[in-house]
Amino acid sequence: MTAATEPIQHLTVADAPRCQPLSDEAGWNQLPSDWAMMLENGQGFSIADETGVPGATALALPMGPRIGWISMVLVTQKMRRQGHAKRLLNACVDWFEHSGRISFLDATPAGEPLYRSMGFTPVLELVRMKGFGGGTANLDSLRPTLHSDLPWIAALDKDAIGGERAFILENLLSRNGVVAFVREAQDGYVLSRAGRIATQIGPIIAPSAESAEQLLSAALAAISGPVFIDAVAIHPLVTTLETWGFSKQRPFLRMAKRLNEKIKDRSRLFAAAGPELG
Repeated sequence: MTAATEPIQHLTVADAPRCQPLSDEAGWNQLPSDWAMMLENGQGFSIADETGVPGATALALPMGPRIGWISMVLVTQKMRRQGHAKRLLNACVDWFEHSGRISFLDATPAGEPLYRSMGFTPVLELVRMKGFGGGTANLDSLRPTLHSDLPWIAALDKDAIGGERAFILENLLSRNGVVAFVREAQDGYVLSRAGRIATQIGPIIAPSAESAEQLLSAALAAISGPVFIDAVAIHPLVTTLETWGFSKQRPFLRMAKRLNEKIKDRSRLFAAAGPELG
């Protein structure tokens, strides 16, 4: 059987532990709980290695009826350069197009040429900032997030990213040790989640750069250890983070296939939830 004819298999939530070694090998930040959430709410595709475990993966995560998110495009070292990533990407795109959804993803520099060759075009530049938690925060006009805040948080989120991912926000808010704050004016919020390497802070959605910085400093003050923040490159938050001792780790390029409409309120998005969640 050639690489081009090896069968593409569907993944289920039960496969999350078997997929985790792929993201570990790549040095990514996901935990098994992240894999499980995505597989429970989306469709995972894989190609098995010679032992029958997933050796290549891609995941299609619907975010409402209009858009879908492609993530976890991973190929183990011994199976690379055989066309597996492109086959699995096409499976995700076809799955979304069958339901009328536009495909989105956050590309690393290594993956960008492949995505461009498949018709993906740039939407937004992001930069991963790496640093450490700690510090002090001004909590005026802020408070910890409650589950009862989810409806208005999800509405803000939908305007900022163009898709519906209340199920992701609810999952993150339900995790032990989550650090999350909202503005009392109900016009901004920040969430975080534990990761294998670092705590990921994001999304951050706010009405201004100043309020985004306040939300971020509140989250940082409540977190210890390494932190990742995937900041939107056009905002001054990147420069602010550098003054706080953060360094640029890598860029991401948000891309979409056949995007024919404008996202409503992108100016309010200051940091993403991570390349696997948008």
